[in-house]
Amino acid sequence: MKGKDYYEILGVAENASIDEIKKSYRTIAKENHPDKNPGDKAAEERFKAATEAYDTLSDTEKRAKYDQLRKLGATGSGFGFGFQPGRGGSSRTTSTESGRSFEEEYADFMRDFGTRTQRERYGGESSGGSRFGGLDDLIGNLFGEGKKESAQSTQSNEPQPTDDPFFKRKGNNAYVDLKINLAQALLGSKVRVRTPSGKKVTVKIPAGTEPEKMLRVSGMGYQSMAGTGDLFIRLNPVMPKNLTDEQIESAKTLAEKLGLRW
Repeated sequence: MKGKDYYEILGVAENASIDEIKKSYRTIAKENHPDKNPGDKAAEERFKAATEAYDTLSDTEKRAKYDQLRKLGATGSGFGFGFQPGRGGSSRTTSTESGRSFEEEYADFMRDFGTRTQRERYGGESSGGSRFGGLDDLIGNLFGEGKKESAQSTQSNEPQPTDDPFFKRKGNNAYVDLKINLAQALLGSKVRVRTPSGKKVTVKIPAGTEPEKMLRVSGMGYQSMAGTGDLFIRLNPVMPKNLTDEQIESAKTLAEKLGLRW
């Protein structure tokens, strides 16, 4: 989506409260959810854009940094960002010398550096052999905040609830519990699992799966300006209940063949 402006995407004012942002996001997400609009690419894009915008604007720290860089883009400040009046002079867009919008440049910038949930510290080698720090360090130097501890050291280690009750979230990673039956756990299987974007992926359950085994699907977590996280699936085999006498005898026969005692 060209010229991303998170406030415009969610249809809220720049000084909107968290409750207003959440209410707007829920409305947009509900109307454009892929499960409700199968095959509708436009609705899917609106859903993804709203999720990306909400991820930033619902987080106080992310929002503050986004607002600061947004203002930096609007005023120039020596970074090559220009100002263009909109129609009637009442609206404005920010653009770079390359002709791309500030939001596009910012999103690319964030993707280039990755996220702290993917790496404890950003690090790289320039052509001159000098080291550079992470995006948080860079922004901290720009605005006089100094270096900060990584998000991993300041946030809870437990995944947190989200607006979608199917998932929990930690950084850009998504977590979900998946119940499977005894046959799937013993013999292995393939199942379809919904991702935070609404897309469904096929996941292979290995034979002999034990309770709380965790599967990881790369690149299928939450999306934000910083990149995309992974989807973690915790498998929970469910034991059959209310067995008939015949089923109990079959289970005993199987147990004997497996050398199991009861």
